[in-house]
Amino acid sequence: MRNVVASQLRVVSVDSARHSREAGRPPRSLVLLASTALVASTGAAVWALPPAPPGWNAGPGMMPGATPGVTATPTGERTPASPVPETLVAARQTVASPAPPTADPPAHEPATLYRGFLDAAGEPRPELLRAGVRSFTMGHIVAGPGGCAPHWAGARPRGGDSVAARIERLRGDGGEVWPTFGGPYGQELAATCENPARLLSAYRHVVTALDPPGVDFEAGGSAGPAAVGRRAAAVARLQREARARGRPLRITFTLPASRHGLEPADQDMLRAAREEGVEIESVGLLVPVASGVSNLHDLAVAARAARLQIAAALDVPPDRAWRRMGLVPVLSGAGDLGPGEAGRLAAYRARNGLGWLSLRGAKPADDVLRILARPPVPGTGADPGAALPEVTPGANPVRPR
Repeated sequence: MRNVVASQLRVVSVDSARHSREAGRPPRSLVLLASTALVASTGAAVWALPPAPPGWNAGPGMMPGATPGVTATPTGERTPASPVPETLVAARQTVASPAPPTADPPAHEPATLYRGFLDAAGEPRPELLRAGVRSFTMGHIVAGPGGCAPHWAGARPRGGDSVAARIERLRGDGGEVWPTFGGPYGQELAATCENPARLLSAYRHVVTALDPPGVDFEAGGSAGPAAVGRRAAAVARLQREARARGRPLRITFTLPASRHGLEPADQDMLRAAREEGVEIESVGLLVPVASGVSNLHDLAVAARAARLQIAAALDVPPDRAWRRMGLVPVLSGAGDLGPGEAGRLAAYRARNGLGWLSLRGAKPADDVLRILARPPVPGTGADPGAALPEVTPGANPVRPR
């Protein structure tokens, strides 16, 4: 038992080499809005965050067939855990923010114009920093063996810098990093950890170790009402604890959306979280796109449909819901969003007061990132004619919204 507990007190280093999946590229199952349970069956590897409290997942709590210190790769090959340890104290020293606590921005004000996505198991993204991006989400944190321990998802890298070291460098460049729970490569903790106290401890462990300004949940209501309730209660408690420490914890959700907006289960999940006391800063909409005019039209349709749903779920006036929303096109290819489309998307953000933009999937050209991350010139508003298009049913011409 002592050896098992000791193994839980190690943190596996993470390199920045290319891995079996490209950073930020969700599988087609996510693009098609498949359920979390389906994509959780991909068998992606997981590895430990800064060490959990002693006793987590020791012995009987492990998944059937799991071997301590061994992780499965996405291809099914099993590799031993990294022998490089990193203590929780060292992790805290590494990622602790040197800046004094800042006030929580009003929920109706956008915290950032563009939010970059980083895959903990993926390669570095220097082009994001070159484009001026300073706000990042890093994913994905999923349930590890036993169901109640937070682990990074993805193919285990060999050697290189730890996730904590990558976060330290980003913060040194003036960036902020939000961990993302859930995602397409595993199950979110609330879906697998049925013990409310252990679920709260798991979330608290991540916040304590990484000291982020906020956390994102790429997880909706498909796991069922019980999981939704456990998550809402734990996150509300976590926010109360953070406020008591003088470091408010911001919460966002990133959810799949279509021309009909959000799924009903996800709308119910947002409402349940708000009623439990969770202060949700914004909701990001994952919308699959393909090259052509229709992709921008689909983005606009999805955003308009989701705006009313988010307003109802968060109990805010519809005209204020824009600032509580983020728009996240999921690209199938690098050419799906060129500079012209990026300009129209940035203008749409400025015109409607949309909270923030992000991208997932294929990497776009660097100039696309610069356009999306560039703040608008004060007093100019949106570029004339640059709004997202709206296609009139039964007609071919495309006109601005």
